[in-house]
Amino acid sequence: MQIEIIEHGSRQYDQAVRLRDRILRQPLGLRFTGEQLAAESSCLHVAGFVDDQIVACCVIADRDQDWFKIRQVAVDLKFQRMGLGRQLMTFVHDHIASTGVSDQVKIYCHARKVAQPFYVQLGYRSVGRYFEEVSIQHIRMEKVLLGAGSKN
Repeated sequence: MQIEIIEHGSRQYDQAVRLRDRILRQPLGLRFTGEQLAAESSCLHVAGFVDDQIVACCVIADRDQDWFKIRQVAVDLKFQRMGLGRQLMTFVHDHIASTGVSDQVKIYCHARKVAQPFYVQLGYRSVGRYFEEVSIQHIRMEKVLLGAGSKN
């Protein structure tokens, strides 16, 4: 899988939105609104390609003080359980760590309860209690990375 950062509003972005909609939103009876998608213009969008088709993607939300938020991680159903989600997240972690100037870079996500084991395998830890978001159970997951400012 080839992984790259894609532009908001591009053809690749539209393809990633369709994947996120199909995997994450439609099963819950939800659809993206124009307002929600417009709000993503300041976010960083990452996509994994196989034969020019996006099969995995996620959004890195605006930095909130010392924290980066990872959102909307999706892998096409035909490509799940093949390690592509891990590859995507490794790229995201490396990218975030390389852009920081501090010794540590903190990242978090609101993981669906069913995805919690995936994030634990990636070194995230659960924080707090489960809460409802988009009508299903989520939990905050956090991870600290060595940043570009680290001597190691």
